[in-house]
Amino acid sequence: MGIFGMAFRPLASFSQPKTLLLALALLFVAGSLHARTLQRIIDGAPPGAAIELPAGRFLGPITIDKPLILKGVGSATRIDGNGSGSVVTIRSSDVTLEDLSITGSGRQRYRLDSGVKIRDAERVTVRRCSLSRTLFGITMTNVHHSVLEENNITSYHEEVVDNRGDGINLWGSRHNRIVGNRLVRSRDLSISRSSHTVVMDNRVEESRYGLLIQMSEDVNASGNTILSNYAGIVCKGGRDILVVDNRIVKTRLATGIGVLLMHGKNIRIERNTIMRHAQAFYIDSKQKERGMQRYIIKNEIAFNNEAFHFHALIRNNTIRQNNIFANLNDVVKDIRGLPTTDNDIGYNYWGDYRGFDRDGDGIGDTPYIVRIFADRLWQFDHHLKFFYGAPVLSAIDFIERLAPFSEPVVLLEDPLPRRRPVEDAGAKEER
Repeated sequence: MGIFGMAFRPLASFSQPKTLLLALALLFVAGSLHARTLQRIIDGAPPGAAIELPAGRFLGPITIDKPLILKGVGSATRIDGNGSGSVVTIRSSDVTLEDLSITGSGRQRYRLDSGVKIRDAERVTVRRCSLSRTLFGITMTNVHHSVLEENNITSYHEEVVDNRGDGINLWGSRHNRIVGNRLVRSRDLSISRSSHTVVMDNRVEESRYGLLIQMSEDVNASGNTILSNYAGIVCKGGRDILVVDNRIVKTRLATGIGVLLMHGKNIRIERNTIMRHAQAFYIDSKQKERGMQRYIIKNEIAFNNEAFHFHALIRNNTIRQNNIFANLNDVVKDIRGLPTTDNDIGYNYWGDYRGFDRDGDGIGDTPYIVRIFADRLWQFDHHLKFFYGAPVLSAIDFIERLAPFSEPVVLLEDPLPRRRPVEDAGAKEER
């Protein structure tokens, strides 16, 4: 017999493919198992043990500092931190949490109170867990070769979204996979100063940033659904970022951005559906950057106020084979006087293109050119936006287009515009 009448049955050694399994027969009356009792069960188990918890409420917080499997039976197995610190703290490699409900963390942001806090570890798995009433959901600091899979995460209810914690937060971590999780009403899915990270098939709703990538390298974000957040994907610095086959739909603010690209190198945005934002893309380039930096290819960009908003510069961008239609403005630049240079733009389908295709090759006979006439001067002076659509501004614009009294500013030119949409642009059907 084991602790408190619990029977342990060893099945294999830790060196074997299956870790040492312990059949845990819990013999307690209906109610809660005291936090010290659950911690003593964990402390008393040998390294590599598998502890199977039945349905019931177990009081935390708990700390796991050895290789261990802690498995429940789904939402009926609840570990409650009772509002104190992080509910589950992992300080060891080779730990697995499965099929648990984790709730009731503290609310101290400076110490990252979390549902699951993982530090300085490798080969940790958190799978099919439900995290609710937590400040941060899962935090990983200096954690490598680990997996977060099919978890449901919700932060404490806060009307001000910035007061919530991140649903998932990676810092200084490498070779991790974040797959099939659902984050609702948290703050961000955040990846900072990390590398070799896969973010696949997740769903982020009603949060601040669907995906925040900061100063990270080799991040692959694919197949995610990012819906009804304040911003879709925010990429600040870093390099070798691939954003492919995601659905980024509907930001909740009048100034919401689908994809924000701020500096960085070798950023590839391919086959995404980006719609119903104030700005589908907001691109902030460094003035001193050299060579091609951003590749925007085969995306569907539709039903936005602005398809592309460039801050200051339009340079070092490859923009090819995108479907760009039903937007109020295709291209906006908010600072005058800086030239458009060193871009590779072509074969896009522009809904506003009015040219012909007399030879029937699918490419327009004349370039698609975005110019600044009088009706778009608000791009350089936001005070003029108050008069957007006013009769007097429309009249001036009509006269200038009919008989220009000054040379209009050319923002962007696609020399080879498509007359029909790209068939395989945009994300695949939601999985």
